[in-house]
Amino acid sequence: MALIETSELHPGVRQLTFNRPDKLNALSTPLMAEFDAALDAAADPAVRVLVLRGAGGRTFVAGADIAEYRGDRRAAFIAYQQNSRRVFDKLERLPKPVICAIDGFALGGGFEIALCCDILLVTEAAQLGLPEGRLGLSPGGGGTQRLVRAVGKHAASDLMLAGWRMSGRRAYELGLAAEVTQDLDAAILQRARACLKIAPLAAAEMKRLMREGADAPLESAKSHEQEVLFRLYSTADGQEGIDAFLEKRDPDFRGE
Repeated sequence: MALIETSELHPGVRQLTFNRPDKLNALSTPLMAEFDAALDAAADPAVRVLVLRGAGGRTFVAGADIAEYRGDRRAAFIAYQQNSRRVFDKLERLPKPVICAIDGFALGGGFEIALCCDILLVTEAAQLGLPEGRLGLSPGGGGTQRLVRAVGKHAASDLMLAGWRMSGRRAYELGLAAEVTQDLDAAILQRARACLKIAPLAAAEMKRLMREGADAPLESAKSHEQEVLFRLYSTADGQEGIDAFLEKRDPDFRGE
């Protein structure tokens, strides 16, 4: 059984499904290896939008498989955490829109994966959190850093230091989730089709500008933004977009 199931939802839209429903899709060493390989495959330019979701209908990813932590396995623990950080960083840097669909638990590493994505769609039943402190540990896949950048220090502190689980509605109120829906399938396709209308080069550059600009001085970030705009203007897609707008037709973006 594949631990990461790959399916094509629509031309240009690929879905990766975490597939350990009997373990609430907990992240294990074998699952992370498959996820890593699936992200490499998703780098294919034919894949314009990537969707992540969990199998089983009641969870996204409930965190790491804690059974792998038990005992004096420090070297293995460190290797797993370092590899997870590398894979999560790869996900965040994927130069195309990544939609994360959450129904049920997105805890620990599952929430860290969600924080690496671009658009979060949640149900009312979604529960998000970083409960590592309850194990005497702390997040290790970027959770403390990405969450505080996403929602601010005080909301992040409340979630981590009190060990709360955030509801899907609360995630939406904080601006973390784009939509609360009871029909994830329809919401995924609606967002994915909208993302397909964005030129691939423009999407990649806007993702990079947001990621890198968040930690850069404002003036230098704005200068970089204009450099990117000028470069995109000279691409075939840039000229195609302008022509299509003036000619009142849909553009034919080719990533060139």
